[in-house]
Amino acid sequence: MKLNNPSLTGLWSAAGIALLIGVLLSAHTLGDIRRTSEIWNKKTNDLHEMVAMRTTAAEHQRLLNHYGQYPTGSTSLGELARAAVPGLALITRSTETHPSVPGWTARKISLGIVDISGDDLGRFIEATSTASPPWAVLDCTASASPASGRLAKVELVLETVEK
Repeated sequence: MKLNNPSLTGLWSAAGIALLIGVLLSAHTLGDIRRTSEIWNKKTNDLHEMVAMRTTAAEHQRLLNHYGQYPTGSTSLGELARAAVPGLALITRSTETHPSVPGWTARKISLGIVDISGDDLGRFIEATSTASPPWAVLDCTASASPASGRLAKVELVLETVEK
């Protein structure tokens, strides 16, 4: 076999060109894999975000359906207090309202109650939580009284939603 054989030289040239093309295609494919992987990661993250948004939206819809059964407006806390504990005096410290979901308003009230028994406080809180719509107790601070079974001072923060 001669080294100067034109057909052997052609074969080596073709093999070199094929090798070069293979290396170039491999490099190009690796770049495509990296870009495709980034696209898949972004789409996977987007899917997780959409699932979380759908879960949140379903929870909000469940709450809207739940609160939709209540009549318009909320029951006055004064009325609730008089019904649950006759003679109970509520001192309104502050009232705050802010828009909630469209068509709804959240109302937060800070109350003070002086010299109340633990049983009476429990009846008042039960009356607020079973009102239509219910009030939620966000915060409660109580100070003990020297008299047995009584509280000297109670600070309550209640919140409800209304149409």
